[in-house]
Amino acid sequence: MKGMEGHLRVLGAASVEVNAHPQPLVAEAPLWLVTLLGCHEGPVTRPEVLALLYPDQDEAVARNRLRNLLHRVRHLPWGDAVRAERETLHWSGWADVRTFRQACGSGHWPAALKLYRGPLLEGLRPAGLPEFEAWLDAERDDLHGLWLEALLGQAAELERAGRAAEALGWLERLLNASPYQEDAVQAALRCAGLLRDPAEAEHLYARFRTVLGREMGLAPSPDTTRLYEAVRSGTGPAWSQGRPAVTTPLFGRHGELQWLGERLDDPGCRLLTVTGPGGAGKTRLAQEALRLAADPRVGPALFVPLETAGSVAEVVSALATALGLAVGGAEPPERQVTDALQAGPALLVLDNLEHLLAAQARADVLALLMGLLEQAPGLRLIVTSRVRLGLQAEWVLGLGGLDFPAVPDLAAAAGAGAVRLFVERARRVRPGLALSASTLPDILAVCRLTGGLPLALELTAASVGTLELRDVVTELEASLDLAEDGGPDRPERHRSLRAAFEQSWRLLGEPEQALLARLSVFSGGLDLAAARPVGGVGLRPLLALGEHSLLHRDGEGRYTLHAAIRQYAAEKLEGRPADQDAATRAHTAWFADLALRAAPELHGPDQQRWLAALQTEHDNLRAALSRLLAARDAAQALEVTAALHWFWYVRGHHREGYAALTAALALGGEPAPRAAALSRAAGLARDLGDYARGGEWLQEALSLARAAGRPELEAEALHGLGLHARELGRLEEARPLFEEAGAIQRRLSGSWGLATTLNDLGIMWAMGGDPTRARPLFEESLDLKRRIGDRQGVAYALANLGNVTDDSAEFRRLTEQSLEIKRELGDRQGVANSLFNLADLHIGAGELGTARTHLAEALTLFWQLGRKRSVAMTLLEFAKLTAAEGRAQTCLLLAGAGAALLRAAGVPAQGVEIGDVLAGARAAAGEEAGRWEEAGRLLPLEEAVHLAVGDSAPGTVPA
Repeated sequence: MKGMEGHLRVLGAASVEVNAHPQPLVAEAPLWLVTLLGCHEGPVTRPEVLALLYPDQDEAVARNRLRNLLHRVRHLPWGDAVRAERETLHWSGWADVRTFRQACGSGHWPAALKLYRGPLLEGLRPAGLPEFEAWLDAERDDLHGLWLEALLGQAAELERAGRAAEALGWLERLLNASPYQEDAVQAALRCAGLLRDPAEAEHLYARFRTVLGREMGLAPSPDTTRLYEAVRSGTGPAWSQGRPAVTTPLFGRHGELQWLGERLDDPGCRLLTVTGPGGAGKTRLAQEALRLAADPRVGPALFVPLETAGSVAEVVSALATALGLAVGGAEPPERQVTDALQAGPALLVLDNLEHLLAAQARADVLALLMGLLEQAPGLRLIVTSRVRLGLQAEWVLGLGGLDFPAVPDLAAAAGAGAVRLFVERARRVRPGLALSASTLPDILAVCRLTGGLPLALELTAASVGTLELRDVVTELEASLDLAEDGGPDRPERHRSLRAAFEQSWRLLGEPEQALLARLSVFSGGLDLAAARPVGGVGLRPLLALGEHSLLHRDGEGRYTLHAAIRQYAAEKLEGRPADQDAATRAHTAWFADLALRAAPELHGPDQQRWLAALQTEHDNLRAALSRLLAARDAAQALEVTAALHWFWYVRGHHREGYAALTAALALGGEPAPRAAALSRAAGLARDLGDYARGGEWLQEALSLARAAGRPELEAEALHGLGLHARELGRLEEARPLFEEAGAIQRRLSGSWGLATTLNDLGIMWAMGGDPTRARPLFEESLDLKRRIGDRQGVAYALANLGNVTDDSAEFRRLTEQSLEIKRELGDRQGVANSLFNLADLHIGAGELGTARTHLAEALTLFWQLGRKRSVAMTLLEFAKLTAAEGRAQTCLLLAGAGAALLRAAGVPAQGVEIGDVLAGARAAAGEEAGRWEEAGRLLPLEEAVHLAVGDSAPGTVPA
């Protein structure tokens, strides 16, 4: 049967296909043989087969029975796929179990889960073959364990991607199969927290506690209980987002882990640095210490990766992200982080700090850490770095290689961390590999030649898929020197990892080497579409890097370079000037083009997908924009920043966008692109309360647009000036500006611009007390937005239609519909606006608890975004709420604080009528009323926000 293609499926019900034609498989000896062969990547020796199928037979008799079995198999339709050599047998076709193991080994969880249809030979058990039964049970258990790992890995990928509901579905499946798996319970609780579903958390925890107590007499760990309580109380999601999703075991390091636990129990230890050479496993050890930090005094536990951080400012940004804060708010990000950490005890892991300890940045980094420790008494830090910090408060744990026996002792090797790690990783590419008397010498030689360094062991293990163990040792002996690198300026701790990387580098062909070097220009990951033009090669070299464990591919098809590998590859790129220039140019061009392609889509039916894509590539976009600004490329810098404006605006990166647009404008530029950038920068300036600069920029944008003969940019500037005037309370000035902008946009048939202008003109009429004129404008805007598929615009038009209706039920329906769309799009300020409006409705209906929940979230969002005017208005709304709660003093404090903020910003109060509320509160407070209002006006803004959101009771009235 020349050219036969056999497809063997033994996961679940057994089946085999020959050239796409199903063939019968019955529970007899041929099936046992082909299953045994299909489960092995390489050939199986005849003695191994005899030991499983004919263990009690004389060798001659057993060999004769095997020959008869092979003769029988050869006459079956799929028999030619069984290749028989003199001393080995091999299944030459495709086997699902092999592909499943490979998918698990490379972290391709969706592919693995699709292949696993059930246990190995589900429902079948051979009679009279005890040795084969024992092998079958062991294989079933191993494959079932891999399936559980795949379920957890898939859930972890989805959780990191923000798809908590999907992750929870996979975790439920896992827990149905393995209800005692506590890490899966914790992951499910995190997802329930992210989904704000305390009922689901209650169900998960109660089921786990019941099963654990009934079946094993145990209780959930304190870590799990604390996580459950945090989710149930609504305090868990923001903290849990930074928790590392760990799906691989920790090998060795038990003594180090115990030492870390003891130090964390010591009140005198608040700063721990885990040092060691690159690849020693500092990150994995810190993750495990974080996972096991169950002492309630430690508080929330956060993992903060710093591999892409290039400055102290980016460290602060990473901390803010981990804490659930928006980058850039009303106060400097460092202040926001400090305020968040002052709330109570917390444990942070700052991972990969060494590249920030260069001479230029060292002092600033250390000052940041010391400042955080001083200002947040409950904070404890674990830092991973190749070098210690050198601070007096620092406790240091140094890591070397993993342990392995110095002499060939099989029992000692079986429990040694280095041996276990190497064998586990090697089995991912060669499933049949095992520690035995025959493999022990070579495995110990690998451990010795790599110094037991985890990353070096992993890289070497990847080569076992193509090289024999003896050949691996020979290659390492010929090229690896752990004691000397030839570079006297390099610290010794770096040389061993460099040697491991050099070995991995030599195993690559020239296209793969060039690709790895060029991929180092990416920041924060990459996808296949971007890798090809930047890497300058096709798909095969990219796949080869993954096979060599140099490039990781997640379940969504996105690739990442480990930070240390990226650093090594970047050094190689420096030695290739032509490649370096080509890669940086291609990277900048690709992501500049991505920004330009995305810009028009952000207002259309695919806006959610494009917003998500820009968020995913945010680090790469920053890197590309940074190069454009450094090169003083005014034309492209203006285009890219103008294109990214709407993404920054919707996703709440107001301060970052403002800074980038300001830097681009400083370069000059041609009139038309400069006019666009000016208008968009002015919008962010207005949002952040910088009305003076925003007004100047809009006037310049208008002049440039008219001079350049660009009516669409003229309309954009007029619209911006209308918003500027309206927010400052100059409604009569705003109206003709909006009307002129709209007239231009009607002539140009600019649907999105016209719809937006109509919406804002309607708001102006509504603010002026004329809803009859506002309503048709909102309706026309809604119609246009629906036609072009702008869901965000639809959300805003719906909300505004709700604002001008007299029917409270209709108002609620429209506002909640608007809120749902805004949440889906990640429109932070839009969400806050809708919550504000709903809270006002609930106050009027006497539903004060719901109103407080909505207002607290709205104020938090406005505060994080830096929208001072909105913060002030929300403080006034809180004053209404507290008055309804019968708390006159708090009402007067908050009203005073809101009025003071409006006065400082130079904008009037709009949309909140509290005259009657204040009159009632003053009467209730009596002669002390004026002093309470004055105290509110003098109250620091952050204290006023905390008073409102935290519901802190006011003290005595100041003298």
